[in-house]
Amino acid sequence: MLAGGGIKRASLSGAGIFKDQASDEEIRSLFFAGTIRDWQLVIPDFGTIEGAFQIVALEFSADHAGEVTFDISLESAGALSFTVI
Repeated sequence: MLAGGGIKRASLSGAGIFKDQASDEEIRSLFFAGTIRDWQLVIPDFGTIEGAFQIVALEFSADHAGEVTFDISLESAGALSFTVI
């Protein structure tokens, strides 16, 4: 076996609330365009993952008060780095 051989990938998902219309618009445009871009994902009490990701799933929901929430799934699209917090 070659050192470092094989395919490494990361699949991450999360949920949240849009803080404003601009953040909602940016995520939607990245998803529908299929854009691959660099992300920095901070996972509390675990570490930070940095690298290129693509949004592969995006789901919206809203409650009766009009609060819009989302679920998002990202797939890696290149080399990643991990830093322990």
